[in-house]
Amino acid sequence: MFSDPNPADELKPDDACAFLYAGTGSAGTPDLPALARTGRGAARAVADVLDAVQEGLPRTRWPSLRAILLEDPAAYRAAARAPGVAQLAGYAASVAADRALRANGVQPAYAVGQSFGEIAALVGAGAFAIADGARMAVSLVGVLARRGRGGGMGLLEDGEDGARAAIDAAAEPRVVIASLNAPSATVLAGPAGPLERVLDAARARGVRAVRLAVPYLSHHPAMAGADDEWYTMIRRYPQRPLELPVHSPVRGRAYRDGDDLHRALADCIVRPVRLPAALRAVHAAGATVFAEAGAGNALCRCARLTLPGARTLTPLRDRPHDGPGGGRGAGKAEPTARP
Repeated sequence: MFSDPNPADELKPDDACAFLYAGTGSAGTPDLPALARTGRGAARAVADVLDAVQEGLPRTRWPSLRAILLEDPAAYRAAARAPGVAQLAGYAASVAADRALRANGVQPAYAVGQSFGEIAALVGAGAFAIADGARMAVSLVGVLARRGRGGGMGLLEDGEDGARAAIDAAAEPRVVIASLNAPSATVLAGPAGPLERVLDAARARGVRAVRLAVPYLSHHPAMAGADDEWYTMIRRYPQRPLELPVHSPVRGRAYRDGDDLHRALADCIVRPVRLPAALRAVHAAGATVFAEAGAGNALCRCARLTLPGARTLTPLRDRPHDGPGGGRGAGKAEPTARP
């Protein structure tokens, strides 16, 4: 949570802020009650976002997000065992953090979405309504769970070359680089068995390797066709003009109003993510501070690893890790990162 009641006090008059929206497997457990306590405007924003997201959810078999994320957060863990709940909670937390940051005086000049986080990034930039973003997220979870069943994703604390070396050592060409998160953080995707063998090969080389809580394939060539299926499902949701530049780590550039943003989102199912290039492009365009629009600080860590000395804001720390008191530097513009 914020360590300062007004996070805008952490900014200089000429700062330009980039909001970062994490994807599935990167975001932490959201502590929306702490976010709501940062001010009346933030509390109102969090509640309004949860109501808007709920409007986009099916009426059956879905919990009340206001209940499990705001009124009784102790119920979140049990609710999140149901398919899709964690992903939709992550989407809701991203949009809520975006709106709370604005309510507290931090306005975005740029946005960057990572994978699943591109939905929230485009919603934050005004291209889609909050409820429509939730509808997109629900349908995406369904497509990924069905078409990517039997696969998974893993994180190596190593660069792209090291990740390829682990794939070669395990002789598992069905495992691919799904996302380069930072110069020393690479995400792999592949069938469950081959993926575990690649992670083991990386550990044998002394590289830290962990399986992510993503029970399906994504950013993998085997998902060809799933992108077209989802595109057909979401293209009916109206696209509106962008209110700020959104840099895509999949497209490798900022989106334009003439782009088919539904198609751009669908491309994320198959094509790899290259986050460092997007962060460098936003920095070159003028961003001076990176703010985590969502739970945890995963993308701010990526920003500091990619751009040493980058200043970051982390408004919504993970509840299980940092507790109600927040973590070191929570809400502060942090100048450095630990490896």
